[in-house]
Amino acid sequence: MKFVNENKWFIVFYLIWSFIHIILLINGSNNEDFWPFGFEGFESYDYGFTEFFVYESLPILILVIIKLVGKDIKKAIDKNN
Repeated sequence: MKFVNENKWFIVFYLIWSFIHIILLINGSNNEDFWPFGFEGFESYDYGFTEFFVYESLPILILVIIKLVGKDIKKAIDKNN
């Protein structure tokens, strides 16, 4: 519960983010191109499991990096001031 209380902004963002990507995954077919780089115009049917995995794991990876490195950066800034 402590994590939820401290990171409500992330949980709301991630739920909206996941909803959008689940819709794209259901609508898409598993093409070999990596969406959005292998398309001509906005074609959401190019979206597949690879894109879903990458786009769903990136926010979690960014949060982990912020949590691990953020305190050290704060300490360094406070030390310099």
